[in-house]
Amino acid sequence: MKKKAFILLLILGGIIMAFSINGQMQKAAEEKRNREYEVSLVKALKNSYRDIQEIELSSPDYSVPPGNWSCSVTLRFSDGEVVQYGLGRTLSDKINKSATAKREVLDILNSYDGSTDSNVRVIYSNGEERME
Repeated sequence: MKKKAFILLLILGGIIMAFSINGQMQKAAEEKRNREYEVSLVKALKNSYRDIQEIELSSPDYSVPPGNWSCSVTLRFSDGEVVQYGLGRTLSDKINKSATAKREVLDILNSYDGSTDSNVRVIYSNGEERME
């Protein structure tokens, strides 16, 4: 009887470990996908607006199955202007002017039409900060 209980316990432990490892692998894949979209978005934003000093990304959201992605963006420009808005994203976009925002925010963004060639401070949704 003890031998059967031990074998059952081993099987149950193996099943629990398999689910745990699978969950960790899914989380790692999601974090990798998120980073890929965020890095791509930073490049597209720099190709879309001039004089960006800082980009902060937050609240990423994926479609299921993967393909579309959205997040909140805060842009700080060199003259002190700050705008916050939501946007959608696909990896193939080289520019991104798809802001979901009020008319006032869209007008501000349009006034910065152009590109930013210098490095900008980027705050990714996981809190990591880098110069890009």
